[in-house]
Amino acid sequence: MASWIPKSATSTIIILLISILVTFTMQPFDLLKQTVFLLAASTYAADLTAWEQIHQVIHTYPLAIDGKNYDLFEKVFERDAVANYTGPLSNLQGLSAIQSGLAASVATVDSQHLLGTTTIDVADAETANSTTYFQGTLFGKPYHPGSLVTLYGYYLDDFVHKNDWLISKRTLVFQGPGMVGNLSLLGM
Repeated sequence: MASWIPKSATSTIIILLISILVTFTMQPFDLLKQTVFLLAASTYAADLTAWEQIHQVIHTYPLAIDGKNYDLFEKVFERDAVANYTGPLSNLQGLSAIQSGLAASVATVDSQHLLGTTTIDVADAETANSTTYFQGTLFGKPYHPGSLVTLYGYYLDDFVHKNDWLISKRTLVFQGPGMVGNLSLLGM
């Protein structure tokens, strides 16, 4: 297809061409069912594209924080995003505050953030929200059995779509014990 046609439109065009080809072998009622199915499928395909883009943003976050590549947060948070990670990180206003706050939080440790169950609701072409379970492990230096903290919880994210899907608001919610291990690694 031509490069000027958006991907979602390309999918719709392909689906409609298939339905035209199938038309010649179907009874009228079958054609109606097929058309309804194809229209629903093309709508779902457009949503799936947004869903995939948002999923990629969510899963870029661990690469940024664990790799200490804080510039990568520009692909995760919008410039005026707000983040609440609780405690001293409970009111981070704007991308630069998020970058510096999270950089300080892992300055003396190595980390590994694992993401699990994720739900994404694309409300419309410009807004979405998600819930993502996480488990984060912070490894103190030097590495030994008593030098780690494990965090359990989930992220509640609101997204906006301008040029790309980015997080406009993130709230961390702890689950179960919240944090276990050597909390002195966190200055507690």
